[in-house]
Amino acid sequence: MSQPATAMPLLLAFTPDLADLLRPRRCLVRYPLDRRASIKDIIESLDIPHTEIGEILDRNGRPLDFSYLPQSGDRLTVRGPQAPVRLSTPTPLRPATLSEARFLADANVARLGRLLRLVGLDTAVVTDEADEAIAERAAAEKRILLSRDRDLLKRRIVQHGRLVRAEEPYRQLVEIVTLYGLSSHLAPFSRCAACNTLLEPVDKATVLHRLEPLTSRYYHTFTRCP
Repeated sequence: MSQPATAMPLLLAFTPDLADLLRPRRCLVRYPLDRRASIKDIIESLDIPHTEIGEILDRNGRPLDFSYLPQSGDRLTVRGPQAPVRLSTPTPLRPATLSEARFLADANVARLGRLLRLVGLDTAVVTDEADEAIAERAAAEKRILLSRDRDLLKRRIVQHGRLVRAEEPYRQLVEIVTLYGLSSHLAPFSRCAACNTLLEPVDKATVLHRLEPLTSRYYHTFTRCP
């Protein structure tokens, strides 16, 4: 159903972090209400995945959910997520919560995925699956989907995700650890960087034949992937 011909445009006020995702960059968008669409569909038509939205407020400061149908003359404020993101706290946009931060990194950020494993964070990495399968896996395993693919993150089944902004993997790592407040949850070298499995202790004598002389002399605690 179309809006009346005289409908006033929807005014969207984006916070600077979201304005950076618009082309051209801008904080205010006047959107013509020439069709009946949810606020989720409208925002994503501007090429901002719903995963990047932390809060949507009406002109009175009332929080809205993604199903809201904008009306003629509406002015809405659209904010990005505020660090640290509280995954266990339900919100109008994300009533389904997560008990912990577990990740799924796609091929675009595979190096980030391995770095997350190196600092001890549970991270699956997929490099050769279709977008539909990736999105379904993230939802089924209750993982935060990490990608630089906007279309992947727009899939409705994806509840928790991040369009990774940084380009360099180590900066990406800082971005994710900061956004989700994970500094106190890091356990470096506790997971296998190749497969994500938790490493297990191993007696030095068991691996002695594999050690370089200086390694054998100065190091006494070892772990390996089971």
